[in-house]
Amino acid sequence: MQVLLGCDGGGPLGVGHVMRCLALAEAAVAAGHTVVLAGHFEGSFLQGQIAAAPVEVSHAPTWMADGDPQPLIDLVARVRPDVLHVDSYVAFDRLRELVASTGVGATVSNMEDGTFGRRPADVVVDPTFGAELVARPGDATTWLLRGSRYTPVRQRVIDARRRGCDASWSSREADNRVGQVARSVLVVMGGTDPVGLVPAAVDLLARTGLELEVTAIAVGENAERARNAAQGSAVSLNVLAPVDDLAAMMSGHDLVISAAGTSIGELCCIGVPSAVAWAVDNQRPGYDRVVAAGAAIGLGGPDLGGDERAVGLLKRALTDWHVRIQLIRAGRQVVDGLGAWRVVRMWEQARDVRSLASIGEVDLVARPATLQDARQLWQWRNDPATRVGSRSPAEVPWDDHLRWLATSLARTDRMLLVVQDPRGPVGTVRWDLRGEGEWEVSITVSPERRGQSLARPLLRTAEVALSESAASGGNDVTAYLAVVHTDNHTSMRLFETSSYVPDLPPDPQGFIQFRKDARVA
Repeated sequence: MQVLLGCDGGGPLGVGHVMRCLALAEAAVAAGHTVVLAGHFEGSFLQGQIAAAPVEVSHAPTWMADGDPQPLIDLVARVRPDVLHVDSYVAFDRLRELVASTGVGATVSNMEDGTFGRRPADVVVDPTFGAELVARPGDATTWLLRGSRYTPVRQRVIDARRRGCDASWSSREADNRVGQVARSVLVVMGGTDPVGLVPAAVDLLARTGLELEVTAIAVGENAERARNAAQGSAVSLNVLAPVDDLAAMMSGHDLVISAAGTSIGELCCIGVPSAVAWAVDNQRPGYDRVVAAGAAIGLGGPDLGGDERAVGLLKRALTDWHVRIQLIRAGRQVVDGLGAWRVVRMWEQARDVRSLASIGEVDLVARPATLQDARQLWQWRNDPATRVGSRSPAEVPWDDHLRWLATSLARTDRMLLVVQDPRGPVGTVRWDLRGEGEWEVSITVSPERRGQSLARPLLRTAEVALSESAASGGNDVTAYLAVVHTDNHTSMRLFETSSYVPDLPPDPQGFIQFRKDARVA
């Protein structure tokens, strides 16, 4: 598969758009695909990062900001990508239409941050923490990947996570460290720090009165202002130019102060106690949600340093190990390091499933199973074709089945449905609660009704029944999950064509997890 990545970076744009694309490039190449990176890139730091990446580079004008679509059309016609992914706030809103006009047949993927950079595409990725909880206007986008589980991070970040501290320390051990002062602090506000947050952060640290060893990533005027902020304080300051392996540097410090851009996702993934500031408006939603989740300390916005409360928050985190370990644990829940894999796997699926056909009108009704359904459910479960795709392919004895059914019907974390139409039973669907609002599905079509194109409507009927049942109990369904063996091509196709997206790589037994977020009204 040929992937074309479009983005710009450096100068006032910062480096976040490019770093996200480079993370996706690594994952695409690891999956056996080739990658071309096209855009305008400023600064030696960014040039070095791109030179070390597994991509062919095509230097292009700033992403089509001048309003002339011809360079884009020519680029797509020349590269002939299977996937075009754009990470830019200034690209054409008619991106999908323009790409279609080339006749190349590329899948169009777009990265957005809330409303920033929003445009219709075949695949839309919004890695903003909590994005999946906010309604998004319909715009004919086929697949939506929303939330921090789709944050693309580079392999070196994932490696730093594996090397990093174990976030499973016991509460007793954490309590024993309360009062232990952190000494090493890293201050990094993106690759360019265009609004000058580094000096303000150093000033906050100086005002804590603590003896700290602070490393600040800054150049030019920001570097000089940072040195001035540390003068006369207990802070020992070392100012460095941007480094190649920032992930390793972040993982080696007790606390990191960062802008709430792409670096906050890296900090969460690695598992480093962090404090964040929002530098520009598009960072504000992610900042608010990460702070609310307890994954970072919130220091405020561009006027960083004017609030004495921020000094107190930093001092408490620096002197209380318990605060820092809670930040680590919460952060690792936000970003798990699989975001780039999920996006690339979605591109592969989108290439194979060009569109999602609507489900025709089928008169299906779902009802809760009862003990009177025992024999029919047992026969369906032991059907040879059903057992082939099951995690437990052995036949189930009748007595074991009866005990399982009685227990299942009494459970509040399981819903067992029988679905039927006017002709009779169509199949059964089981939902099992796996996390807060997340339910895993198991679906069986009646052997007598196979080949009648009933699997997708049966699944959709069961989703509605689960959602309605949860709502009547005052709960919400946040996501539907499906675990399928990669050799079970029929089930794979069912979920791929039912808006389920790849969520976890195949386990050692070959089972892959799919996910479908419940749409927010």
